[in-house]
Amino acid sequence: MPRETAHLAILFADVSGSTHLYEKLGDASARKMVADCVATLSEVTRKHEGTVIKTIGDEVMTTFPSADAAVQAACEMQEVITDNAAISGTPLSIRVGLHF
Repeated sequence: MPRETAHLAILFADVSGSTHLYEKLGDASARKMVADCVATLSEVTRKHEGTVIKTIGDEVMTTFPSADAAVQAACEMQEVITDNAAISGTPLSIRVGLHF
């Protein structure tokens, strides 16, 4: 009996330079900033029909039903995090990688 194959895009995103962020802002402020960032990444994932598989510290692992959805989510993640950093006055950036 043939197996059914499912195609998924896997996306990882993490806060770039979080160690420096903790040194600069202190544990409490940096932890809140990172938690807010991970929450935003999770929201964007769901908006693009993705599923959050897990979060660890400053990173999120997600899956998407298509490469297009994953790329659209990655672009929006970059935009939202960049815009939020401009508002808060503290530079924050993310790295995103994906595989289909």
